[in-house]
Amino acid sequence: MANLLILLCPFREQLTESPYMYELLGLDLLCLLAQNKVGEFHTTLEHLPAPAITDNVYIRHPVAMEQYLMEGAYNKIYLAKGEVPAEGYKFFIEELLSTIREDIADCVENAYDRIRPEDIGKMLYLSNTKEILKYCETRSWQVGPDGYLHFKKEVRKSEDGIPSRELAHQMINYAREMEQIV
Repeated sequence: MANLLILLCPFREQLTESPYMYELLGLDLLCLLAQNKVGEFHTTLEHLPAPAITDNVYIRHPVAMEQYLMEGAYNKIYLAKGEVPAEGYKFFIEELLSTIREDIADCVENAYDRIRPEDIGKMLYLSNTKEILKYCETRSWQVGPDGYLHFKKEVRKSEDGIPSRELAHQMINYAREMEQIV
């Protein structure tokens, strides 16, 4: 879609505007967000005229979702799934929520040793116990006898390791050279 937009930009005045153009562009923008392709999202946005970004409901919606995403206001994205500008947006909002769930789940695994299933359900915007247990199963999380989800911490040692001593010496030498130049 971005390639098509780039190709058509020089001919914008000569072509008649499709009534579905901004709806499709908005869907493409939302799709990029759902795939966590924020760079491509902004590249596509740069090719749109400024009035379309601020005034067009189909474009404003994905722009708002991106802002919520950058702010970490995931609850606003969750609430926005009921306020989409077109029916097709619901699919991509669900995909975006799924992407957000995966990111939150990764963070939870690293931040907690154990957590109650109800708490993880709230964090992941899962509405009932069945959904929570199904999601836990997809992540291979097990509920222990104490009723908590326990996360296995993988201890990873870097094989290459960071040569911190060498790096520190290089930085000190670099600072001395800079001092001599100044």
